[in-house]
Amino acid sequence: MSGTMRGGVLGEVPRALGALLAAEVQLGRELLEAVGLPVPDLRRVVRRKAGRCDIPPPCWMPRSLGECVGTAAPCQRACVRLRVTNCDRARRQVHVGVVAGWKVEVSPASVVLGPFERATVEVCVHVPDSAVAGETHEMLVRVRGCREHYLRWTLRVGSCCDATSCHEVAVDDCPDYWHHWYDHFYCERGCLPRRDIGHAVPLEAHA
Repeated sequence: MSGTMRGGVLGEVPRALGALLAAEVQLGRELLEAVGLPVPDLRRVVRRKAGRCDIPPPCWMPRSLGECVGTAAPCQRACVRLRVTNCDRARRQVHVGVVAGWKVEVSPASVVLGPFERATVEVCVHVPDSAVAGETHEMLVRVRGCREHYLRWTLRVGSCCDATSCHEVAVDDCPDYWHHWYDHFYCERGCLPRRDIGHAVPLEAHA
């Protein structure tokens, strides 16, 4: 039996590639040592990389806009401005709603954006008189356009001397046409399924 058959279909190719790789690694080590740079432990690097598997959430999960922390005293109000950008070349309606127990004003609650247009939506919460200084109140601001987004907003009740807080958060509402290796087979490419843009729909109705 020939040596090629004993080594499999590829013969000595795998062994030759392994020897070539080992030679290149050794050459890299010698070059680093020659210029006085530290030589990394490749085995430790490989183990660290092999132990990581950072896979993003599936396509149908809302995307996080991060967390926002504000402070306001009783009878005052705290606001968050959402700077929403339509990254699509199609006309899109964006709905904004808040899951909260306190009185909330969203202005406007729905906005229609043309291709690549931008608009600002202001979400304000009125702190009731009964609120006690030091307590915290967590709200969830939800944005639905091409994609679904959410902002976790924590409001701390301060003393009467605390000023009204206001933050600005960028919302890039962009389609995703890139097919990632971790995507599920049923993932919609681009935007989520289109909805009627003739009128605003409260987000709480879809919760």
